[in-house]
Amino acid sequence: MFHTSRIFLITVTFIGGINLAQSAARAATQGTLGLTSTGSANISVTKTVEAQITDIQDMTLPSWSIGDGDVTLYSNICVYSSTGSYKVTATGSGSGNDFTIASDSSTIPYTVTWNSAGAGGGLDNSGTALNAGAESGDFQNAATTTADCNGGGAGNDTARVILNITNADMIAAMGSNTPYTGTLTMLITPY
Repeated sequence: MFHTSRIFLITVTFIGGINLAQSAARAATQGTLGLTSTGSANISVTKTVEAQITDIQDMTLPSWSIGDGDVTLYSNICVYSSTGSYKVTATGSGSGNDFTIASDSSTIPYTVTWNSAGAGGGLDNSGTALNAGAESGDFQNAATTTADCNGGGAGNDTARVILNITNADMIAAMGSNTPYTGTLTMLITPY
């Protein structure tokens, strides 16, 4: 029994020694008594990795008729990322998060493209195709100094989301007095 207690004490002392050494490495250094004395303090600040998407606008086409061709709708967007970099996961409101809009039981598929040119960087209708429910590759040019891109707007927004519906899909869609509607959700993940 004495031998077991002795091993227990050695184990506690050893573990305690490790903890003390680790704590001392991060502790402030105290000065010594003398004509001068120097002490130091460690400084640690953590800036949270975070993101925000704002200035999103609804995308509406009032009407479409044969001969109007492909449909392209877009919204300029403010993307803030505390790292300046981010990924996008876009999901639609269709079955399985597909990119579709619906009117009653009829649906029209659409594609989604992301342009991350940055504020004043040429936001046009070109970019990277997004797949429904899949995280995109890396994007840059997010706002890093203000979460709202200085109020947003064409000169300040950092990205554009573009929806395209082909002429063939519009022709194939059933006519309806009720608009085809849906929701596109964009998840921004900073890295």
